[in-house]
Amino acid sequence: MEHINGIMEVVGNRLGETTKSEIVVGAPIELGGVTLVVLSRVALGLGAGGGSGAGEAPKKGAAAGKGKGEGGGTGGGAKVRPVAVAVFTADGGVDILHIPERKGKLDELLDRLPPLVERLAAIKPKSA
Repeated sequence: MEHINGIMEVVGNRLGETTKSEIVVGAPIELGGVTLVVLSRVALGLGAGGGSGAGEAPKKGAAAGKGKGEGGGTGGGAKVRPVAVAVFTADGGVDILHIPERKGKLDELLDRLPPLVERLAAIKPKSA
């Protein structure tokens, strides 16, 4: 179990060194007299599992008889989403164009659930 904690600490430290902020500034893109720079939001997630064991495994459904044990596991994920574009013009002007967040179908469904549950809870069963 201690080795998993060590792995997670190393991974977390390396990710922390790599991503110093939650906004990433993209490479400039020049188009005619303007320069575009994409600004993106970064989200990171880490997870870890563990295990141990000793003695005999339970008889019911056990594939092995004498126990011992071990375990482990780590995982991680990242999400990068563009949130704005900085537009630099040749005359020194700067505009920030916000990129709206688009929700997926599952997000839309989850947004509709609370009012639906409230409506269903308000329905009284008919008396016989």
